[in-house]
Amino acid sequence: MKKNRFHSRLTGIMYFVCILFMCIGLRLCQIQLAKKAMYRSRILNQIEAKDEEIGERGNILDQNGKQLAFNKRQYTVIIDPSKIHINEDQFLKNLQDIAEKKILDLDASFFETLEKEFQANKKYKVIAKKIDDVTKEKIKECLSKIPEERKYLFFKKEIEREYYRKDIYETLVGMVRFTKDSKEKKAGVFGIESRYEPYLAGKVLRRSKYYSRDKKKVLPTSMEWMYTNLNGNNVYLTLDNEINYILNDEIKAQYDALNAEEAYGIIMDPQNGKILGISAYTRNPKDLRNQVFQNQYEPGSIFKPLIVAAALDEGLIQKNSTFNIGNGSIVKYRHTIRESSRTTTGILTTTEVIKKSSNVGMVLISDRFTEEQFEKALRKFGLYDKTGVDFPNEIKPYTTPHKKWDKLKKSNMAFGQGITVTPIQMATAFSAVVNGGKLFRPYLVEKIVDDDGVVLRRNIPRVVRQVIKPEISEMLVGMLEETVASGTGSKAKVEGYRVGGKTGTAQLSSNGRYLAHQYLASFVGFFPVEDPQYVILVMILKPQAESVFGRYGGTASAPVVGNIIRRISKIKNVSSQEVSKIISTKKETLEEKPRPVLGEEMPDLKGLSPKEVMNLFQTTDYDIHIKGTGLVVQQEPAAGKSLEDVNKIEVILE
Repeated sequence: MKKNRFHSRLTGIMYFVCILFMCIGLRLCQIQLAKKAMYRSRILNQIEAKDEEIGERGNILDQNGKQLAFNKRQYTVIIDPSKIHINEDQFLKNLQDIAEKKILDLDASFFETLEKEFQANKKYKVIAKKIDDVTKEKIKECLSKIPEERKYLFFKKEIEREYYRKDIYETLVGMVRFTKDSKEKKAGVFGIESRYEPYLAGKVLRRSKYYSRDKKKVLPTSMEWMYTNLNGNNVYLTLDNEINYILNDEIKAQYDALNAEEAYGIIMDPQNGKILGISAYTRNPKDLRNQVFQNQYEPGSIFKPLIVAAALDEGLIQKNSTFNIGNGSIVKYRHTIRESSRTTTGILTTTEVIKKSSNVGMVLISDRFTEEQFEKALRKFGLYDKTGVDFPNEIKPYTTPHKKWDKLKKSNMAFGQGITVTPIQMATAFSAVVNGGKLFRPYLVEKIVDDDGVVLRRNIPRVVRQVIKPEISEMLVGMLEETVASGTGSKAKVEGYRVGGKTGTAQLSSNGRYLAHQYLASFVGFFPVEDPQYVILVMILKPQAESVFGRYGGTASAPVVGNIIRRISKIKNVSSQEVSKIISTKKETLEEKPRPVLGEEMPDLKGLSPKEVMNLFQTTDYDIHIKGTGLVVQQEPAAGKSLEDVNKIEVILE
């Protein structure tokens, strides 16, 4: 009986122990599996301290190092009121010292509030915002004698993105803001800021430190992602700020004077595809597109040199070919095409077709092409593709294959109607006409340099294809020079320089019909003719001049290009190659004379070239006026006269 009772108790105890262990096991499973994440989070909150540091965004600069987009460090000053013992704390005395020195604006009411916050055990209080590095250092100096553990003030660094001349550069450089993909830092949203985001963005350094229970010892399981350099890289543009300022200044002046709807400009180096200047103005302040890359228009007569160049290159016409314009009109498929000027009649040579901007002449030239040949010419100039410029969202031109053309299409395109191009396409194609026939890929970024000055990437000129033969390009350069010297582009003429170019007046259309007296007035020019260094395109949409002729490219846009050339040649000391030729021939008959030296008296400038004159006075503030071409034959003031009180110097070349 007793034995059975013992076994029963033992069995009961065993069951109890088993059930107890099962409960413990279930509880452990619950902790280790079901509620693992919750308990892990609680533990980490007690022993883990997270920290992160974001490197600064790289700068965007022009080719000469002028900062166009840069960072401005600012700091928020924060204190912990709960740690400040009002009656005895040295930290409080230092705060009062900061107030007395007017480093921060802390008045008597601030200290009264501080006592209340101490009593309320408040742990966070902002006492200043947007202070600079200088102010930060002054505050740190005031607190320098306090032990670190009793400094209850810290700085929260904030980086503000600043932009130079946003009115000029905003649509090109772009901007940064928080996006859904960049929650922890701002990212570029358009323009260069967006296109080169991977290079510009600062890296993020994250640290996770694990402490012992008393938080006095860092555990070896702490993790840190280290970078040798957190800061983003600096992007150098091909733009020249001085040239870009001139371009924008001249276009803005004409844009305002003519009350135009929009105006665009671009300056390129035709020898390599570098973009030196960009300008875009519109009446819509909310439009942040850059129209140079993201709008397209019928180009009008500035398109004619491309077709003439292609016809010459294919051997379809010759430089001395003639075309009978008749009375200035021609009928093609029951559609009459007329000259814009009533005086353009009779027989014209190829050069005169360009010089007088003959529409009928261009139609006759287009008749020499088959449709397939014409399309091939357009494709060679890159007018069926994007240029590949390193700017985001460049639009692709709307150009159809020749099999979809109507019978009138080829005739219209020959003088710049019925085809649309972007300004960057037009400038790039025209550059190929005057640079020896090479079509370059245009580009905006010269190089990318890291924070230590190491060049990570350098863009180099890239020839897409040879469009026309060099000798054909030379022919076109001569024709375009005549257009400025004595043709429709005469208002782009600049004394002392050989300039070439072409006017364009594209009639605007709406709902399939062309509008009366509504134009896109344009001019594309280049200089110096002997070795083109600058191609300048100016387009003015809907100029509102009083007379119709004032809305044409020759009167609305050509003078703008002339002014730009005049100002660029002065700051860049560009001299015409014609001068060099004259020097080489005249030096044989001129006696050698010592190089003039600038002192208190006016030197003898006779026999000098314009470049030598500009170099002589380049470090002075004199206003230099040069008239004519060749070498100096007259000057004012005369040689030997005192330069005191002289502001203006005039020289005449012959």
